Amino acid sequence: MEGFARLLFCTVTTVAFAASAAEAGAQDKARSKDKKNLPAAVSKAIQENRPGAEIDKLDVEKDSGIAFYDVEFKAGQGEMDIAEDGTVLDIATVIDMKDLPEPVAAAIRTAAKGKPIKQLERSEVRAEIVKEGGKARISKLSTPKYVYEAEFSSGEVEVTPEGKVIKVGK
Repeated sequence: MEGFARLLFCTVTTVAFAASAAEAGAQDKARSKDKKNLPAAVSKAIQENRPGAEIDKLDVEKDSGIAFYDVEFKAGQGEMDIAEDGTVLDIATVIDMKDLPEPVAAAIRTAAKGKPIKQLERSEVRAEIVKEGGKARISKLSTPKYVYEAEFSSGEVEVTPEGKVIKVGK
């Protein structure tokens, strides 16, 4: 009977492992499927602005009822927020401290309070979600505006090119 018990244990273990692997594979397939099933306009915007970049994280978010894709790329290739119609709201590029204008660097050093900076980004804001009369719409900017973001181990800060802190987050 000992041989049968061992065989039964091995069979149950193998089936459980196979089921677990199949579930993990299905989750990976679902994630890659989501990336492949992006609206054509969103895919085109990614290709035009970050050709060859590989998507690391993809979320669909809403602001005032307007859906947009929050796309994070692998290997420090930045991020993009893209409306369903392909309008690029903003595109962030990972940068180094030496690439910051001095007023921005000073504001970030002050906000860091000695904490190490995990990542710095320069966001080119190309369009904004504007609320008018209870409704929201996307407004393309005639000239992009820039915002710098520093991420710390606990929190983040956004700064204008002039060094004014515009947002502090956790």
